[in-house]
Amino acid sequence: MEVEWKVDSAVHDEGWKRINAITGELSAVVKDVHTILDLGGGSGWFGMHLAKEHPDARVISLDIVPRPGEKRVNHIKGSALDIPLNNESVDIIGANAILHHVPDELDKCASEINRVLKPGGYLLTQEPLAENPPARFTRGFVKTNIHEEGERPLSYEKMEQAILKSGLKIERKEFFFLTSYLIPHIIPLAPKALRGILRWKGLFLVRLDRALLEKLPGLSRWAAYVSIVARKQ
Repeated sequence: MEVEWKVDSAVHDEGWKRINAITGELSAVVKDVHTILDLGGGSGWFGMHLAKEHPDARVISLDIVPRPGEKRVNHIKGSALDIPLNNESVDIIGANAILHHVPDELDKCASEINRVLKPGGYLLTQEPLAENPPARFTRGFVKTNIHEEGERPLSYEKMEQAILKSGLKIERKEFFFLTSYLIPHIIPLAPKALRGILRWKGLFLVRLDRALLEKLPGLSRWAAYVSIVARKQ
C-alpha cells in the first residue's frame, strides 16, 4: 500500500525552522555572489532561498525533470553526476535531499560539485540520514507517493568522506531529529479527534530532540537529518 505524504504544518514548521535558518545564514555570510546552483532543484525554491541576500545573482536549477516555477530561476535539464556548467563557475551550490538519490555514485557527484565551484565557493547540503531508528523502520515497510526507487539515505560518515575526498572542507555540520522526524507526517493520517493531542506531543518531541542533540552531541549518530556547509579552498 502506498501512503500519501502529507504534513502537519505546525509541527513541521517548528522542526524545520532551524534547518531553514541555516540557508539564510549562509546567504548572508557569502559575499559577491554571481551564480547559485540548485542541484536537483525542481522548481528552484532552494536556490531562491540561497539567493535571499543576493537579488542580482543568477539562480540555476539543474534537474533531470525540470519543473519551471520561479520566474527568476534558469532551468537546465541534466544530472548531478555530469553538471553541464563550466569549471569554477558557481559561487554557491545548494543540494537539498539530493545526495541520497545517488548513493552508489556519491564520489562522482561530490567531484562534480567541486569542479564547478569557484575557489572560496560554498556547498550547502541537507540530507536524511540512514541510522535513525524510526525513519529506518518506516522506510523498510512503508512506501509513499513522493519517494523514488533507488534513493537510499546515507550515513553522515559516508557523506563526509565523499565531500572531503573531492577537495572541499567541511566548515559546519548540524544534526536534527531523534524521535520527531516522522511526526508531522503521522498526524494527518490519524483520526481528527486525535490530531490535537498528537500535535502537542509532536511539538514537545521536536523541542526535546533539539535540546538532547545540543546537550548530548554523541546522540547525533542516530539523528534523522543533517545540514552540512562545505567550502572549496
